[in-house]
Amino acid sequence: MGTESRKEKGRNLVHWPIGGGSIFLLTILLSLPAWAAEEPFPDRPINIIVSMAPGGVMDTHAQILGERLGKVLGQPVLRLHKPGAGGRLAASFVARAKADGYSLFTGTSSNLIIPVALKKVDYTWEDFIPLGIYCKGIIHLYVKTDAPWKTLADLVADAKTRQIKAGTFGKNTTSDYVLEGFNREAGVKLINVPYKSCSETVTALLGGNIDVDFCSSSMGQMAAGAVRILAISDYERSKYLPEIKTLKDWGYPVTLPMWYSLCVQKDTPPKVLDILTRAMQEVYKNYGKQIQDELLRVDAYAHFLDSQQSIQAYRQDYEVTLKLVKELGAQE
Repeated sequence: MGTESRKEKGRNLVHWPIGGGSIFLLTILLSLPAWAAEEPFPDRPINIIVSMAPGGVMDTHAQILGERLGKVLGQPVLRLHKPGAGGRLAASFVARAKADGYSLFTGTSSNLIIPVALKKVDYTWEDFIPLGIYCKGIIHLYVKTDAPWKTLADLVADAKTRQIKAGTFGKNTTSDYVLEGFNREAGVKLINVPYKSCSETVTALLGGNIDVDFCSSSMGQMAAGAVRILAISDYERSKYLPEIKTLKDWGYPVTLPMWYSLCVQKDTPPKVLDILTRAMQEVYKNYGKQIQDELLRVDAYAHFLDSQQSIQAYRQDYEVTLKLVKELGAQE
């Protein structure tokens, strides 16, 4: 018994004549996941456009996520670095790249939300779609262990009687807005001393050049017994630090977490977007514990959301940031 091959509506079919009838078998790619069986995407390596230089925090994030995403998709996920302008160069580059799903980028509150609220870029956060938030950065308000303030109430009371210097990781950053928002809510005026990074602020705090630090990297110092966290800026207490109150718990509703997600352009074809968002959830499902442990080593908290939940989180982040920017008169 022979076979005949022909094409019907763009599909390759194998025709097996049997007893006057016929059976048509579709040729499929068995190597792809079930939800991508009929999709040719991806058929080549994917690039993650990293918003920081090699060896930086975002490079580490991209490596952690990219390796697992490549395993799920069956294609290498490479890192292409476009540092500069606080991550805005990477966002601008991807916004203008071909919307085919082969250019992802490390979208954060720093390059998707703050510059948009400040009207300093020619894109908006809605020009991108997050595949799924994987991490939350939380600003910690902390002091040296031997500082005189045991609680946030102690610090506020003292700040109303004298000048206290507080470090942030730069003007028009999340830490800057949390500090200034706290000043407004608490009725104090901590002196804002901006640095270029969290590592610089930590060094300044431990060296006695500032009194308080508003930064997202304090887990290592706390574990070493060098600092004491007085509060965090989030909507709820952290599962990693359940004993630490939020600023909101203390009566100061300053809630501005930092979100991290791999993103694509909003015009990415729906089927390609579906493959990528599903793959991201597979990554979280299969490698979540490993990702959590590796992120903790760089003072980052794993926080897994799907694409729609991530869009809602970024929208809320934008609305809160925009309100703060306007109140502080920082918008151009």
